[in-house]
Amino acid sequence: MARAQRQGVLDSRVGQVVNLTGLMLVIVSIPALTIYETWSEQAAMRRAWNIAGPACPVVEASPTLFGAKGPKAFEYGEIRFERRFGHVSCVAPAKRGMVGGEVYRVCQFSAPAALAVTTEGRTSLYKPGVGRRATVTVRDGQVSCVVGGWFSG
Repeated sequence: MARAQRQGVLDSRVGQVVNLTGLMLVIVSIPALTIYETWSEQAAMRRAWNIAGPACPVVEASPTLFGAKGPKAFEYGEIRFERRFGHVSCVAPAKRGMVGGEVYRVCQFSAPAALAVTTEGRTSLYKPGVGRRATVTVRDGQVSCVVGGWFSG
């Protein structure tokens, strides 16, 4: 008797509304969780790559800046990076929000000794020092360099 009564409630209009509401909540929660996960990952990336430290010393162009072998160069997002030594790791975090918006560029260098960053026709030269990590951020065409970072190559 109780089972038949319970089955009757599930088949009633109220039961159908409750079931449909539950199904809709499940369907809506899946994209909501995906959106939250993406937002959370972007926020974590911005925090992890926001390196604080003293400004890299700015230097003038010199034929000896990158040594006899010349610089190790690469382009990332229409920005040219050159270094004398070491390894590099770069990311492009969203400026705010999640995806589909504007991004900025951040590169960490393990031990560059000297750096050149060219964007929008302007070159910035830095000399963080031998064996010192450096982080370069290019946001809205503005280049900044700090001595420090966690990337070790």
